Amino acid sequence: MAYDDDLDAPQEAPRRGFMRQAVVASATLGTAAVALLGGNDARTGSLGLNGAAAAAGPALKMAFIQWQPHTVPAAWSKGLEEVLKGQPSIEYKLLDGQNKVEVQVSLMDTLINGGASVIFLQPIDSVALAPSINKAKRAGISVITLNIDASSEHAAHVEMSHYLGAMDIARTMGEKMGGKGEVAILNAPPGIVIRDQRTNGFVEGMKKHHPGIKIVADQVADWSRKKAQDVLATILAARPGLGGVYGVNDSMALGAVDVAKDKGLLGKMVIFGNDGEKDALESIEKGELTGTQYTDVFQQGRFAASIATLLGAGQVHATAVKKKARLLMPYVIATRDNVKQIQPSQRW
Repeated sequence: MAYDDDLDAPQEAPRRGFMRQAVVASATLGTAAVALLGGNDARTGSLGLNGAAAAAGPALKMAFIQWQPHTVPAAWSKGLEEVLKGQPSIEYKLLDGQNKVEVQVSLMDTLINGGASVIFLQPIDSVALAPSINKAKRAGISVITLNIDASSEHAAHVEMSHYLGAMDIARTMGEKMGGKGEVAILNAPPGIVIRDQRTNGFVEGMKKHHPGIKIVADQVADWSRKKAQDVLATILAARPGLGGVYGVNDSMALGAVDVAKDKGLLGKMVIFGNDGEKDALESIEKGELTGTQYTDVFQQGRFAASIATLLGAGQVHATAVKKKARLLMPYVIATRDNVKQIQPSQRW
Protein backbone atom coordinates (compact mmCIF):
# COMPACT_ATOMS: atom_id res chain seq x y z
CA MET A 1 0.00 0.00 0.00
CA ALA A 2 1.31 3.44 -0.93
CA TYR A 3 0.58 6.57 1.08
CA ASP A 4 0.52 10.27 0.32
CA ASP A 5 2.89 12.83 1.79
CA ASP A 6 0.90 13.54 4.95
CA LEU A 7 0.68 9.77 5.58
CA ASP A 8 -2.84 9.94 6.96
CA ALA A 9 -4.54 7.48 4.62
CA PRO A 10 -3.81 5.04 1.82
CA GLN A 11 -3.98 6.56 -1.64
CA GLU A 12 -4.76 4.86 -4.94
CA ALA A 13 -3.11 7.55 -7.10
CA PRO A 14 0.45 6.74 -5.97
CA ARG A 15 -0.28 3.04 -6.54
CA ARG A 16 -1.46 3.77 -10.10
CA GLY A 17 1.53 6.03 -10.66
CA PHE A 18 3.89 3.29 -9.53
CA MET A 19 2.26 0.73 -11.78
CA ARG A 20 2.67 3.09 -14.73
CA GLN A 21 6.38 3.39 -13.87
CA ALA A 22 6.71 -0.38 -13.76
CA VAL A 23 5.01 -0.83 -17.12
CA VAL A 24 7.15 1.86 -18.77
CA ALA A 25 10.34 0.45 -17.28
CA SER A 26 9.50 -3.08 -18.36
CA ALA A 27 8.77 -1.84 -21.88
CA THR A 28 12.45 -0.96 -22.29
CA LEU A 29 13.21 -4.66 -22.29
CA GLY A 30 11.82 -4.81 -25.83
CA THR A 31 8.74 -6.26 -27.49
CA ALA A 32 10.74 -9.08 -29.09
CA ALA A 33 10.84 -10.93 -25.77
CA VAL A 34 7.06 -10.77 -25.41
CA ALA A 35 6.61 -12.35 -28.82
CA LEU A 36 8.46 -15.46 -27.67
CA LEU A 37 6.08 -16.06 -24.77
CA GLY A 38 2.78 -17.85 -25.20
CA GLY A 39 0.46 -20.49 -23.83
CA ASN A 40 0.80 -19.37 -20.21
CA ASP A 41 -1.56 -21.30 -17.93
CA ALA A 42 -3.32 -18.86 -15.60
CA ARG A 43 -4.63 -21.73 -13.47
CA THR A 44 -1.23 -23.20 -12.61
CA GLY A 45 1.01 -20.18 -13.15
CA SER A 46 3.31 -22.26 -15.39
CA LEU A 47 4.97 -20.79 -18.45
CA GLY A 48 4.20 -21.89 -21.96
CA LEU A 49 7.22 -21.37 -24.20
CA ASN A 50 7.03 -20.99 -27.95
CA GLY A 51 9.40 -22.28 -30.60
CA ALA A 52 13.04 -22.67 -29.64
CA ALA A 53 12.36 -21.87 -26.00
CA ALA A 54 9.95 -24.79 -25.68
CA ALA A 55 12.36 -27.15 -27.36
CA ALA A 56 15.31 -26.12 -25.23
CA GLY A 57 14.63 -28.84 -22.67
CA PRO A 58 16.80 -28.08 -19.61
CA ALA A 59 15.43 -25.76 -16.96
CA LEU A 60 16.43 -22.11 -16.97
CA LYS A 61 19.01 -21.46 -14.23
CA MET A 62 18.55 -18.33 -12.11
CA ALA A 63 20.40 -17.35 -8.93
CA PHE A 64 20.55 -14.47 -6.47
CA ILE A 65 23.97 -13.50 -5.11
CA GLN A 66 23.23 -11.67 -1.88
CA TRP A 67 25.67 -9.42 -0.05
CA GLN A 68 25.51 -11.50 3.13
CA PRO A 69 22.69 -13.10 5.15
CA HIS A 70 20.39 -10.32 6.39
CA THR A 71 16.67 -9.61 6.68
CA VAL A 72 16.66 -7.48 3.51
CA PRO A 73 18.11 -10.02 1.02
CA ALA A 74 16.15 -12.77 2.76
CA ALA A 75 12.95 -10.89 1.96
CA TRP A 76 14.06 -10.28 -1.63
CA SER A 77 14.75 -13.99 -2.01
CA LYS A 78 11.33 -14.89 -0.63
CA GLY A 79 9.70 -12.59 -3.19
CA LEU A 80 11.82 -14.09 -5.95
CA GLU A 81 10.91 -17.62 -4.86
CA GLU A 82 7.18 -16.86 -4.80
CA VAL A 83 7.32 -16.20 -8.54
CA LEU A 84 10.12 -18.47 -9.74
CA LYS A 85 9.70 -21.67 -7.73
CA GLY A 86 6.21 -22.21 -9.11
CA GLN A 87 7.63 -22.41 -12.62
CA PRO A 88 8.66 -25.96 -13.63
CA SER A 89 10.90 -24.46 -16.33
CA ILE A 90 13.05 -22.48 -13.84
CA GLU A 91 15.66 -23.53 -11.27
CA TYR A 92 16.38 -20.89 -8.61
CA LYS A 93 18.95 -20.74 -5.81
CA LEU A 94 20.25 -18.21 -3.26
CA LEU A 95 24.03 -17.74 -2.93
CA ASP A 96 25.96 -16.02 -0.13
CA GLY A 97 28.48 -13.31 -1.09
CA GLN A 98 29.90 -13.39 2.47
CA ASN A 99 30.36 -9.60 2.44
CA LYS A 100 33.42 -10.05 0.20
CA VAL A 101 33.86 -8.63 -3.30
CA GLU A 102 36.11 -11.52 -4.31
CA VAL A 103 33.45 -14.05 -3.28
CA GLN A 104 30.77 -12.30 -5.33
CA VAL A 105 33.14 -12.17 -8.32
CA SER A 106 33.88 -15.89 -7.94
CA LEU A 107 30.18 -16.73 -7.72
CA MET A 108 29.49 -14.63 -10.82
CA ASP A 109 32.17 -16.63 -12.70
CA THR A 110 30.66 -19.91 -11.53
CA LEU A 111 27.18 -18.92 -12.71
CA ILE A 112 28.46 -17.61 -16.04
CA ASN A 113 30.41 -20.82 -16.69
CA GLY A 114 27.44 -22.88 -15.53
CA GLY A 115 25.08 -21.45 -18.11
CA ALA A 116 22.85 -19.27 -15.96
CA SER A 117 20.02 -17.45 -17.73
CA VAL A 118 19.56 -14.61 -15.22
CA ILE A 119 21.62 -13.45 -12.26
CA PHE A 120 20.11 -11.34 -9.48
CA LEU A 121 22.78 -9.33 -7.70
CA GLN A 122 23.12 -7.17 -4.60
CA PRO A 123 26.60 -5.81 -5.37
CA ILE A 124 28.92 -5.18 -2.44
CA ASP A 125 30.84 -2.65 -4.52
CA SER A 126 29.05 -0.93 -7.39
CA VAL A 127 32.28 -0.44 -9.36
CA ALA A 128 34.19 -3.61 -8.48
CA LEU A 129 31.38 -5.88 -9.75
CA ALA A 130 31.09 -4.04 -13.07
CA PRO A 131 33.61 -6.28 -14.93
CA SER A 132 31.70 -9.39 -13.82
CA ILE A 133 28.41 -7.87 -15.00
CA ASN A 134 29.97 -7.02 -18.36
CA LYS A 135 31.30 -10.59 -18.64
CA ALA A 136 27.81 -11.96 -17.98
CA LYS A 137 26.33 -9.63 -20.57
CA ARG A 138 28.80 -10.79 -23.23
CA ALA A 139 27.77 -14.36 -22.42
CA GLY A 140 24.14 -13.45 -22.99
CA ILE A 141 23.21 -13.59 -19.29
CA SER A 142 20.92 -10.85 -17.98
CA VAL A 143 21.82 -9.27 -14.64
CA ILE A 144 19.17 -7.66 -12.43
CA THR A 145 20.42 -5.61 -9.47
CA LEU A 146 18.40 -5.20 -6.28
CA ASN A 147 18.46 -1.95 -4.28
CA ILE A 148 22.18 -1.32 -4.93
CA ASP A 149 22.90 -0.32 -8.52
CA ALA A 150 26.10 -1.07 -10.43
CA SER A 151 28.20 1.26 -12.55
CA SER A 152 27.94 -0.89 -15.69
CA GLU A 153 24.84 -1.19 -17.85
CA HIS A 154 22.74 -4.28 -17.26
CA ALA A 155 19.20 -5.55 -17.81
CA ALA A 156 17.31 -3.98 -14.90
CA HIS A 157 17.53 -2.38 -11.49
CA VAL A 158 14.81 -2.47 -8.81
CA GLU A 159 14.87 -0.14 -5.81
CA MET A 160 13.02 2.43 -3.75
CA SER A 161 14.16 6.04 -4.15
CA HIS A 162 16.98 6.31 -1.63
CA TYR A 163 17.70 9.99 -2.31
CA LEU A 164 14.11 11.29 -2.19
CA GLY A 165 13.30 9.04 0.74
CA ALA A 166 16.26 10.42 2.69
CA MET A 167 15.06 13.95 1.93
CA ASP A 168 11.67 13.03 3.37
CA ILE A 169 13.34 11.52 6.43
CA ALA A 170 15.17 14.81 6.98
CA ARG A 171 11.95 16.78 6.62
CA THR A 172 10.03 14.59 9.08
CA MET A 173 12.93 14.31 11.52
CA GLY A 174 13.42 18.07 11.56
CA GLU A 175 9.75 18.63 12.30
CA LYS A 176 9.96 16.32 15.30
CA MET A 177 13.06 18.20 16.50
CA GLY A 178 11.27 21.53 16.24
CA GLY A 179 13.53 22.73 13.44
CA LYS A 180 16.63 23.15 15.59
CA GLY A 181 19.40 21.19 17.27
CA GLU A 182 22.28 18.89 16.35
CA VAL A 183 22.17 15.63 14.40
CA ALA A 184 24.64 12.79 13.84
CA ILE A 185 24.71 10.38 10.91
CA LEU A 186 25.63 6.72 11.46
CA ASN A 187 26.85 5.75 8.03
CA ALA A 188 27.93 2.88 5.80
CA PRO A 189 31.45 2.50 4.41
CA PRO A 190 32.27 4.56 1.30
CA GLY A 191 32.05 3.07 -2.19
CA ILE A 192 28.39 2.02 -2.18
CA VAL A 193 25.85 3.89 -4.30
CA ILE A 194 23.02 3.83 -1.78
CA ARG A 195 25.30 5.16 0.95
CA ASP A 196 25.82 8.31 -1.12
CA GLN A 197 22.14 8.56 -2.10
CA ARG A 198 20.89 8.16 1.46
CA THR A 199 23.49 10.55 2.85
CA ASN A 200 23.20 13.24 0.19
CA GLY A 201 19.42 13.17 0.28
CA PHE A 202 19.43 13.60 4.05
CA VAL A 203 21.95 16.46 3.97
CA GLU A 204 20.10 18.25 1.18
CA GLY A 205 16.77 17.65 2.92
CA MET A 206 18.02 19.30 6.10
CA LYS A 207 19.37 22.28 4.17
CA LYS A 208 16.08 22.69 2.34
CA HIS A 209 13.55 22.08 5.11
CA HIS A 210 15.40 22.78 8.38
CA PRO A 211 18.43 25.05 7.99
CA GLY A 212 18.43 25.55 11.77
CA ILE A 213 19.52 21.95 12.33
CA LYS A 214 23.26 21.29 12.20
CA ILE A 215 24.81 17.94 11.20
CA VAL A 216 27.73 17.67 13.62
CA ALA A 217 28.99 14.14 12.93
CA ASP A 218 29.02 11.64 10.07
CA GLN A 219 30.70 8.44 11.23
CA VAL A 220 30.98 4.99 9.65
CA ALA A 221 29.27 2.21 11.61
CA ASP A 222 29.53 -0.54 8.96
CA TRP A 223 25.75 -1.24 8.70
CA SER A 224 26.13 -2.88 12.15
CA ARG A 225 23.94 -2.49 15.24
CA LYS A 226 26.86 -3.25 17.56
CA LYS A 227 29.26 -0.92 15.78
CA ALA A 228 26.61 1.82 15.85
CA GLN A 229 26.38 1.51 19.62
CA ASP A 230 30.11 2.10 19.99
CA VAL A 231 30.23 4.94 17.47
CA LEU A 232 27.27 6.81 18.97
CA ALA A 233 28.63 6.46 22.50
CA THR A 234 31.81 8.19 21.32
CA ILE A 235 29.86 10.93 19.56
CA LEU A 236 27.73 11.58 22.65
CA ALA A 237 30.83 11.96 24.78
CA ALA A 238 31.78 14.95 22.63
CA ARG A 239 28.21 16.13 21.89
CA PRO A 240 26.08 15.42 25.00
CA GLY A 241 23.33 17.71 23.73
CA LEU A 242 22.82 15.76 20.51
CA GLY A 243 19.16 15.95 19.52
CA GLY A 244 18.91 13.49 16.65
CA VAL A 245 20.50 10.45 14.99
CA TYR A 246 20.04 9.23 11.43
CA GLY A 247 21.06 5.63 10.78
CA VAL A 248 21.56 4.99 7.07
CA ASN A 249 20.03 1.56 7.69
CA ASP A 250 17.73 0.23 10.42
CA SER A 251 20.39 -1.88 12.11
CA MET A 252 22.49 1.21 12.86
CA ALA A 253 19.40 3.16 13.94
CA LEU A 254 18.44 0.37 16.34
CA GLY A 255 21.97 0.50 17.71
CA ALA A 256 21.29 4.18 18.45
CA VAL A 257 18.06 3.17 20.21
CA ASP A 258 20.07 0.78 22.41
CA VAL A 259 22.39 3.62 23.44
CA ALA A 260 19.46 5.97 24.07
CA LYS A 261 17.87 3.37 26.36
CA ASP A 262 21.11 2.83 28.25
CA LYS A 263 21.68 6.55 28.79
CA GLY A 264 18.07 7.48 29.57
CA LEU A 265 17.67 9.49 26.37
CA LEU A 266 14.58 7.82 24.90
CA GLY A 267 12.04 10.52 24.24
CA LYS A 268 14.75 13.16 24.29
CA MET A 269 16.49 12.10 21.09
CA VAL A 270 14.87 11.73 17.64
CA ILE A 271 16.18 8.61 15.89
CA PHE A 272 15.45 7.58 12.30
CA GLY A 273 16.50 4.54 10.30
CA ASN A 274 16.13 3.47 6.70
CA ASP A 275 14.79 0.27 5.04
CA GLY A 276 11.69 -0.49 7.10
CA GLU A 277 12.52 -3.96 8.42
CA LYS A 278 10.18 -5.67 10.90
CA ASP A 279 12.31 -5.00 13.99
CA ALA A 280 12.38 -1.29 13.17
CA LEU A 281 8.60 -1.13 12.75
CA GLU A 282 8.10 -2.92 16.08
CA SER A 283 10.49 -0.47 17.76
CA ILE A 284 8.48 2.43 16.35
CA GLU A 285 5.28 0.90 17.74
CA LYS A 286 6.93 0.69 21.16
CA GLY A 287 7.79 4.40 21.05
CA GLU A 288 11.56 3.79 20.79
CA LEU A 289 12.72 4.36 17.20
CA THR A 290 11.12 7.54 15.85
CA GLY A 291 10.78 6.47 12.23
CA THR A 292 12.18 4.86 9.09
CA GLN A 293 11.73 4.76 5.33
CA TYR A 294 9.70 1.65 4.51
CA THR A 295 9.14 -0.20 1.27
CA ASP A 296 7.70 -3.66 0.59
CA VAL A 297 10.86 -5.67 -0.10
CA PHE A 298 8.85 -8.80 -0.95
CA GLN A 299 7.42 -6.83 -3.87
CA GLN A 300 10.90 -5.83 -5.00
CA GLY A 301 11.73 -9.52 -5.33
CA ARG A 302 8.47 -10.32 -7.11
CA PHE A 303 8.96 -7.57 -9.68
CA ALA A 304 12.57 -8.62 -10.29
CA ALA A 305 11.43 -12.21 -10.78
CA SER A 306 8.77 -11.10 -13.25
CA ILE A 307 11.38 -9.31 -15.36
CA ALA A 308 13.65 -12.36 -15.15
CA THR A 309 10.86 -14.64 -16.30
CA LEU A 310 10.28 -12.44 -19.34
CA LEU A 311 13.98 -12.36 -20.21
CA GLY A 312 14.79 -15.99 -19.50
CA ALA A 313 11.71 -17.67 -20.94
CA GLY A 314 11.88 -15.42 -24.00
CA GLN A 315 15.56 -16.31 -24.49
CA VAL A 316 16.43 -12.62 -24.70
CA HIS A 317 20.19 -12.27 -25.15
CA ALA A 318 21.58 -9.76 -22.66
CA THR A 319 23.14 -7.65 -25.40
CA ALA A 320 19.68 -7.14 -26.94
CA VAL A 321 18.69 -4.96 -23.97
CA LYS A 322 19.92 -1.53 -25.01
CA LYS A 323 18.76 0.47 -22.00
CA LYS A 324 18.58 -0.59 -18.35
CA ALA A 325 15.06 -0.81 -16.96
CA ARG A 326 14.59 0.99 -13.64
CA LEU A 327 11.68 0.13 -11.39
CA LEU A 328 11.15 2.47 -8.44
CA MET A 329 9.11 0.96 -5.62
CA PRO A 330 6.81 3.24 -3.61
CA TYR A 331 7.83 4.05 -0.04
CA VAL A 332 6.41 5.59 3.10
CA ILE A 333 8.11 7.42 5.98
CA ALA A 334 6.83 5.27 8.82
CA THR A 335 6.34 6.86 12.25
CA ARG A 336 4.20 5.98 15.24
CA ASP A 337 1.33 7.91 13.62
CA ASN A 338 1.01 5.57 10.65
CA VAL A 339 3.10 2.43 11.25
CA LYS A 340 0.05 0.24 12.01
CA GLN A 341 -1.14 0.82 8.45
CA ILE A 342 1.69 -1.45 7.30
CA GLN A 343 0.08 -4.89 7.40
CA PRO A 344 1.72 -8.01 8.89
CA SER A 345 1.95 -9.59 5.42
CA GLN A 346 3.96 -6.58 4.24
CA ARG A 347 6.53 -6.80 7.05
CA TRP A 348 9.84 -8.53 6.49
